Amino acid sequence: MTFQLDARGMISNQTLVGETVTLSEEACQGLVDSRFSSGTLRLERRSGRTGIMVVNTSVTDSEVIAVTKQKDDRLFRARFVDCRFKGTFSGIDFGKSHDVERDGDHGGVENCDFTEATLDGCRFFHVEPAAVKLPGWPHVAMVDLSQRADDIEAMTWPGQLGIYMKVCANQPASMRIGVVHVPTLARLVHCPEQQIREAFEQFGGLLM
Repeated sequence: MTFQLDARGMISNQTLVGETVTLSEEACQGLVDSRFSSGTLRLERRSGRTGIMVVNTSVTDSEVIAVTKQKDDRLFRARFVDCRFKGTFSGIDFGKSHDVERDGDHGGVENCDFTEATLDGCRFFHVEPAAVKLPGWPHVAMVDLSQRADDIEAMTWPGQLGIYMKVCANQPASMRIGVVHVPTLARLVHCPEQQIREAFEQFGGLLM
């Protein structure tokens, strides 16, 4: 281990190559103003009270592993380039915020592979669809859904899926991709997975 923690228990203003770093209450509180490459970033911190602290930091050519389920966080100030994601990410926002004044423009996702991850209600802002490899079924990726509000309104949806889809469409245009995990979605909208699949196939334009 070549890195050092500051008084807050964080890695700050450092360049790390080939390291394994665990973000947790016990190990390291976060990465701030740093560069991390060719290593493994393990996320053990549970979201909520403090969340994942990866701020103004670039993570390049590394594995990003959610050792514990990561939930309801915004990673708008972390830039991931050529990374491979594993584990479960639920309600996580990736990319660059539409609120530039507050969050700056550091965040991003470029050429990253999520095919070995579970993405449950994750959103990608200012991220080109061609810049990510997403997991297949039972995931569904919705691209530029904000432009399809009329199509959603015209559809007959099973269960409460229509309500969910309208919420998904009522997002900033900067939300280029939304990814849902169908088994989880089925419980949320009180609808069998097969009916969801059939509805999505009829709706079209989604990545399954």
